[in-house]
Amino acid sequence: MFQKSLNNEGLFLTIEKEMFNFNIKKMESKPKTQSTPIIYHPVKELIQTYLLKNLKNFELVDGGQQRTIGDLIENTVANLMLNINDELISKTIESSGKKSIEDVTIFSKNVKYYLDTKTRNIDAKFSMPNLTAIEKIKDLIENENEELIYIIVSYDIESNIIKIKDVKVSFVWEFDIKMLRIGNLGRGQLQIKNAKESLIFTDKGKKEWFSDVKILAQDFFKKQIIKLNKQIIKWQ
Repeated sequence: MFQKSLNNEGLFLTIEKEMFNFNIKKMESKPKTQSTPIIYHPVKELIQTYLLKNLKNFELVDGGQQRTIGDLIENTVANLMLNINDELISKTIESSGKKSIEDVTIFSKNVKYYLDTKTRNIDAKFSMPNLTAIEKIKDLIENENEELIYIIVSYDIESNIIKIKDVKVSFVWEFDIKMLRIGNLGRGQLQIKNAKESLIFTDKGKKEWFSDVKILAQDFFKKQIIKLNKQIIKWQ
């Protein structure tokens, strides 16, 4: 597809033309989409019900910034999930480290569910939260006994009180592809374009969703090739 010779700018032009031959129609099937997760799953429903009941408003004592508030909410959710007691859950364990994708792992019927909490200040003008590395997404999708679940907690601040406004629980593959992008972090980081806007969820399913992610990944890497070849040409 790409010429191997780096003798002139013709390579850059060839790659650029081929990169923009990105067939977006592949991602325009007609699955159902809406502003709340669509697919029913008992573990998801248990988490949602449990958090809606137990995640309470709290006072911000030290006047912390948004990151501090996010950490407080994430830690609270993690502690709640570590102590969940239900026959559906056989075991819960803490995060394996700072670089791990999860805050908590729960086990149910021989499946590992990695839980990662993301927070949304509904009064913030813009937010682009990182989800996880696309390589980790690939590994998870290919493993039938592992799932990544996002717990999205929306909040606002009123008179120094953090008020929990909403909790959504979603598999990563329920996020509609149109609200996702791949950021230039590491070898590619899946991100929500703007969490300030309404989240959109899809019912297209894991395999079809991942096919769309692969198209995003190919587009991302082709753009990286263009950037690198500009530098190669510059330094010839």
